[in-house]
Amino acid sequence: MFGKPSGKEAVVRNVYRALEESQLKYETKDEAIMLSAMGDDLPIGMMILPDQENATLNIYCYLMFDIPSDARSKLIPELNSINNTINNGAFFMDDTEPKIYFKIVQSFIDDVPSVKTIKHLVTIAFKTVDVNDGKLKDLIPKNALRKDVMYS
Repeated sequence: MFGKPSGKEAVVRNVYRALEESQLKYETKDEAIMLSAMGDDLPIGMMILPDQENATLNIYCYLMFDIPSDARSKLIPELNSINNTINNGAFFMDDTEPKIYFKIVQSFIDDVPSVKTIKHLVTIAFKTVDVNDGKLKDLIPKNALRKDVMYS
């Protein structure tokens, strides 16, 4: 009611503040907030989507290489093994796209995530992907690897 801001608009304001305080450049496309960072060996893309219907802030990182269909079955056990070591978030493959994604979800049903919490979640997402992207990429035959054209 009165006082504390709530809802998607307040979440988005805190996301913008968190990214600006972290000196991360971003752009907004429809409702998505898009950014990228350079990991130790590969670039990492990120999309942040507030979901009013489910009252969640969804943070997706995507690895900047495509997965050939014949390599998918080799990656599934490795994704499961990696997911068992992660405290927050999970890697997954989408059947409609040849990519590996990492996703963290933060609820805002009771309270708007603070700027500090959002900065922490963004850092966790980038670091988790950076630590694991090399071993996932190494499971794909070199001649089958297709990099994201934006970073080729």
